[in-house]
This record gives sequence, structure tokens and C-alpha cells, in this order.
Amino acid sequence: MTALVFDNTALNHFAKAGRLTELRTIVEGYQCVAPAEVFSELARAVAEYPALGSISAQDWLKPVELGEIEEIVAFARYKHELGGGPETNIGESAVLAWVSVNGGIAIIDESAATSIGERDGLAIRGSLWLIIHGCKEGKLDRSVAEGIVDDLINSGMWLPIESGAALFAWAYEQGFLP
Repeated sequence: MTALVFDNTALNHFAKAGRLTELRTIVEGYQCVAPAEVFSELARAVAEYPALGSISAQDWLKPVELGEIEEIVAFARYKHELGGGPETNIGESAVLAWVSVNGGIAIIDESAATSIGERDGLAIRGSLWLIIHGCKEGKLDRSVAEGIVDDLINSGMWLPIESGAALFAWAYEQGFLP
């Protein structure tokens, strides 16, 4: 079973948008994990965004620890490359490290981490790919998918499109749809 390894951004914005139920539907049939570092980032933001508290209660999303030496070395390398302060780029670094050692698909929406992961040959996808993938598998219809995108944008998420109405044209341009 393919693992989907989540960074903070997708989980954060699906929760803020009230769309965790749809996310669960999209990822059904996958092993879904997030490094403990991602759960820590989310927990620090619960006071400001209470909806984030529901993420740790999702039974389809399991925490994973970076405990193997290869994972820890990879984490240090990615954190060094992504830079920032002690609490910056921790989730992305952990996701990249876990996927580099264990395989799976990293669900990351930030461009710097995406570029580094792709350079290293990792499978990196973002939130829009998840939504399109859900449509391709018959789990979402077009109007629901477009509504999710609009809700994600309204939650403050930056996406490479301006509205849900542009989702399918973008997906064709990216090669996600035939």
C-alpha cells in the first residue's frame, strides 16, 4: 500500500476549510502518515486555529517517528538545506526525510521543499493533486472538487490557481488529466 506522507499545509488548510471529511474520502485506500514534527507544528497553532485540534483525532492519519539513523541524517540534511530558524521548515524536512528513507508520496505544497524533493527523485505532490486524484478515482465529483479548492483558498492557502473553477484547466496543463 502506498504511503501518503503529509506535511502541515494540506492538513492545516483542509481542517480550517472544514474539509477533513472530504480529505479522508480522497485518501481512502492509502496508508496516511505524518511525522511527529508535523503534529507538533499543528499543535502549536491550535490556540489560534482551534479547527487544527481535530487533525490529531483523525483515525486515518497515523504519526510516525524519525528514529532510524538514516532518517535522522536525512532530516538534518534537509533542514540544513531548507534553512530558517529552529522551528522553521521542520515539517517539510521531516516529510522529505521519511519519504527518502521509507518511500511513499510526500504531500507538500511549499515550493522550496517540493523542488528539493523532486531534485532528489522523491515523489512530491500537493493538495491540488490530491483533489484531482480523488476525482480521477471517482471519489469526488467536479463540483465538490471545485468547492474544496474555493474553501482552501478562503482558508488562506496559497494555490497556483485563483478559484476552484480553474482547477481542471490547471490539472490538464500539469498533465494530471489526459
